[in-house]
Amino acid sequence: MICIYYHTNDPSKRKAVKWLTAHQLTVHERNIEKQPLTKAEILDLLSKSINGTADLISTRSRDTKALQLTSETITINQLVEAIQKSPHVLKNPIICDESKLVTGFDQEKMGIFISQQERKDELADLLLKQAVQTRHFAFPI
Repeated sequence: MICIYYHTNDPSKRKAVKWLTAHQLTVHERNIEKQPLTKAEILDLLSKSINGTADLISTRSRDTKALQLTSETITINQLVEAIQKSPHVLKNPIICDESKLVTGFDQEKMGIFISQQERKDELADLLLKQAVQTRHFAFPI
């Protein structure tokens, strides 16, 4: 099952849900303003992120700037408390399964949630559509 944590129902979140459901993946959506993340859930997200806080914290967020959250000045416990009090410090949406995590909606990155064969098939379909549109074939028509 894929979990989508969000604080704003923006186009990025809606595109992610649409893409995941189109690939027959079970999606669990959770508004983290209404149901805040627990300390354990925040630590789990951090453990899944390749680049630590850089993958999760929205540096352009007004809340992040107001709280002056920087990795040099804050402890993990302080970060967890800040996220629980102000979920807008997180990027939106956060999409994860048991071991992988993606923030925002990037169709290329979303591929980690489907099998390699499905990704190959999707790429082949895309290349065929592009070839038909531009009429570039390796053989004469």
